Amino acid sequence: MEGGGPSILDGVGVDILIYGLCFLSPPPSPISPTTSCSPHPSAPGLDPGVPRATGTAVLLRAREAAQFLRSRQRRAYQIFEETKQGHLERECIEELCVKEEAREVFENDPETDYFYPRYMDPFFLLFTSDLPDQCIPYPCQKEGTLTCQDLVANFFCQCKPGWKGRTCDQDINECDERNGGCNQICYNKPGSFDCGCYAGYSLRPDSKTCEDVNECSEPDACGEALCKNLMGSYTCLCEEGYKFDNEKKVCQDVDECEEKLCEQTCVNSPGSYTCHCDGRGGVKLSHDMNTCEDILPCVSFNTAKSIKSLYLGRMFSGTPVIRLRFKRRQPTRLVAEFDFRTFDPEGILFFAGGHRDSTWIVLALRGGRLELQLKFSGIGRVTSSGPTINHGSWQTISVEELERSLVIKVNKDAVMKIAVSGDLFLLDKGLYQLNLTVGGIPFKNKDLIQPINPRLDGCMRGWNWLNGEDTTIQETVKVNHKMQCFSVTGRGSYFPGSGFAYFDLDYTTSSAGLEANGSWEIEATARIHPATDTGVLLALVSQDKAISLSVALVDFHSTKKLKKQLVILAIENVAVSLMEIKVCDGQEHLVEISVTGDGVTLAVDGTRGQSELSPTQLEERLSTLKGYLQSPLTTFVGGLPDVPVTSAPVTAFYHGCMTVKVNNKTLDLDEAVYKHGDITSHSCPPIEPLPQ
Repeated sequence: MEGGGPSILDGVGVDILIYGLCFLSPPPSPISPTTSCSPHPSAPGLDPGVPRATGTAVLLRAREAAQFLRSRQRRAYQIFEETKQGHLERECIEELCVKEEAREVFENDPETDYFYPRYMDPFFLLFTSDLPDQCIPYPCQKEGTLTCQDLVANFFCQCKPGWKGRTCDQDINECDERNGGCNQICYNKPGSFDCGCYAGYSLRPDSKTCEDVNECSEPDACGEALCKNLMGSYTCLCEEGYKFDNEKKVCQDVDECEEKLCEQTCVNSPGSYTCHCDGRGGVKLSHDMNTCEDILPCVSFNTAKSIKSLYLGRMFSGTPVIRLRFKRRQPTRLVAEFDFRTFDPEGILFFAGGHRDSTWIVLALRGGRLELQLKFSGIGRVTSSGPTINHGSWQTISVEELERSLVIKVNKDAVMKIAVSGDLFLLDKGLYQLNLTVGGIPFKNKDLIQPINPRLDGCMRGWNWLNGEDTTIQETVKVNHKMQCFSVTGRGSYFPGSGFAYFDLDYTTSSAGLEANGSWEIEATARIHPATDTGVLLALVSQDKAISLSVALVDFHSTKKLKKQLVILAIENVAVSLMEIKVCDGQEHLVEISVTGDGVTLAVDGTRGQSELSPTQLEERLSTLKGYLQSPLTTFVGGLPDVPVTSAPVTAFYHGCMTVKVNNKTLDLDEAVYKHGDITSHSCPPIEPLPQ
């Protein structure tokens, strides 16, 4: 920084200059040593009371003095001195100056024209050496001044770097120009400046450039989280489903359920969450894995029914589907004829007679052949004969009561003729009366001569009871859709997606139970013809409704959150094994499972599925299942009881045809402890052909 004094003609300096210049004016006559000097008549502003200097002087001619002064070399005490504004002492006292240099000092012509002729007088330099030291007292600001230079009637403060002004009292804000050369932040301070950096950066040795600080080099920067360095910062990363706690420096689970992401039920889990839909209510997870959608068939079954047919298997309790009572004034004999179709090997077609302890007959099916149980005069008999008729084709069956005999015909061919000792119509209160029930008996099954499973998945049409005298059955069937049969049917059990059946089965391999040697085995196969992609095929349920094991169809992968049609085997609500399946191809598929204490096998159409657990995790799951097997379990087919939706991966009812075999025994749904009335045990409608 540079400083300097005012013009030599300013202030006090003017008086001094004019006082000195009076000796430089050419004298009118030779001057003696005692000659006094008077001010120049053109010098303005001099106080007449100011003493005038007198004395002797050594004088040179102007030309000689000029020659002497011009021989001195010009000196430059500061960098780029020649480019700065003129300075009187530097330009014209220490060195001999020309008029142009004097003009640089005064910066105007009048002062220059006044000064320069007098400057060329030899007496000028003589009197400039007697001026007082202008740096005393010290005129410069000490903090900002390097040195003070005494000048002719003036002073010059040489400023330290970072200061400016006449007395070096003004700080220079270096940050105003190109940010002081700093890379990021410039801090001005008196006489200097410092460079700084933003958070996450540090200053390099050049004190101007900033470089990124790698915070991840600190071992505890993120604790247990993954540290990722960023420019000027860093971030702590946790696995998906976790968030970083800055105070504890740990990854904490994000409870996504608080964000209301699921339409129905949400279950939070470490690092994730799952949404569940009420499968029993007919909905499943949508593709977004958060909302629910209806479970709709992807394969259509021809479930059309005939209003001229009567379905005998509607009442699972074994009670009759039709009850008739005939009264006659005259003795009458029984005549019955109807068309019949079934795949069911066992069940009751109809009962005719009085009450349990009187005369009656029961026409049934056992082993696929007709069986007649009858009781006359307190004596009961059972007889069976004729061809196997449970092949699914329509057969015409007739029963005719003749005098002292009964004749049973199949397709007009007599297959049984039994002698009897009495009449089925009994006289009561002056009338001959007969009770007739279809699809069941009016008393308990144990009171039959030979107990039989009364439930019969069969269909009857074209019936003629007592020569067509009764027409109420047809009218009843027309208005009740559930009493009607499928128009076309095949083998299998049909699950309409609205119910289940369950059995009490034992899975221990010794008569002493599981405690004897710890051996147990669960083997099951299911031949399925599904209509939908979601539903429970088989499940084992404890007495407190815990789902110990389940096999189901599902159209999503719960852990990977992928939409994919799968067969899933789970213990409790944990998927153990999965296998992909083309549910909607309209084909029959074979699902096989084998679960023992040594491992789990799931196969679909002969291809084994993949395990979802590590060996250690699988061992834990099998141990859990073994614990359940130590108590009675109920085997559910086609669905689950009313349990929380989180009890198993799937809670929806199965829809489609299915035949199940457990531990090498085919499950007859007529033998279940319970079966929903809409499930057909031995008949399944065909699949409608796909449109071309």
